[in-house]
Amino acid sequence: MNSINIRSLAFLLAHRVVIFCVVIFCVVMISGCDSASPSDHHEEMVVEAYLVGGELLPAIRLSKTIDVDDVFTSGTAAINNASLDVFLLNEDGSVEEQIEYVRTFDEPGKYLPEIDHVVHSDRTYRLEASAGSSIDAVSAETHVPQVFNLIQSSHEQIEYQDPDQWSMLVTQSQNPNRQSVFVFTIESLEPTVDNLVEPYFDFYFEDEDTDNRVGLEFDPGDLNELVKFSSQPVNEGNYEVFPDGTLRVKLPWFAVPFYGRVHVTMSTLDDNLFDFQRYQQAQQGGGLLSPGELPNVLDPVKGGRGIFGSLARVSDVVTVVRD
Repeated sequence: MNSINIRSLAFLLAHRVVIFCVVIFCVVMISGCDSASPSDHHEEMVVEAYLVGGELLPAIRLSKTIDVDDVFTSGTAAINNASLDVFLLNEDGSVEEQIEYVRTFDEPGKYLPEIDHVVHSDRTYRLEASAGSSIDAVSAETHVPQVFNLIQSSHEQIEYQDPDQWSMLVTQSQNPNRQSVFVFTIESLEPTVDNLVEPYFDFYFEDEDTDNRVGLEFDPGDLNELVKFSSQPVNEGNYEVFPDGTLRVKLPWFAVPFYGRVHVTMSTLDDNLFDFQRYQQAQQGGGLLSPGELPNVLDPVKGGRGIFGSLARVSDVVTVVRD
């Protein structure tokens, strides 16, 4: 599987899983114990998996929650002895195909499918995992969005902040329960200080002159953060729907940190990823829910925590030039 296009989205969501779990642990500890009481932590399995319609089944990572008094490391939190299977389901919920996963030793808690299996769009998959009697078994389901096609991009080259915006003309990926929601993942192919757009330059180099960038360098963490970036979900206000059923979705300029060649991936999310993102946004004071609400983050894993989600995507490259 080509992980380049999805890594930003996966990275973002994976970190949200960690943040979410930490918050849950803290709430449990505060509500159930006073400051002098010993911790009473029950380990739960944490799942991380992202299926992509039309692509091979991905690696799946399993870990466990840890006590708030313990130090987190990927090695100590990883689950390396699990039984893990993914099932392709029929419409009536019966199993059409079972794919067994096995542990790989290149990364703690990482599992790979034993066979190559291309993810079917508009189909449901179920995950089941168990790791002995000391931790509860988990299950989760995802309905993979319909695969959609890129018909045409609006520009091969466009000026930064052009009011027309760069956009993709695509076929629709129908969702029977709601409008389709898109996320843009941006990978800058020429990420230099000279190519940093002015709003981002002012933020990362606030005391420097934007017209004199000689000798300036990124902190490594800042550069890694900027090279690959995922936008918030793009709602229907950014769609142009045409009589033939195609639609045009515009790239928000705030998601473009560099001039130069930019690899853009447009993904439509299943309900699991969509719910996870919008509820996580609400926890941070934003999102699509009613004012005054502060709901718990939704995740689809029964018996544990994490994310078992899916998406469909298309991609293209555009050159962003100075205005």
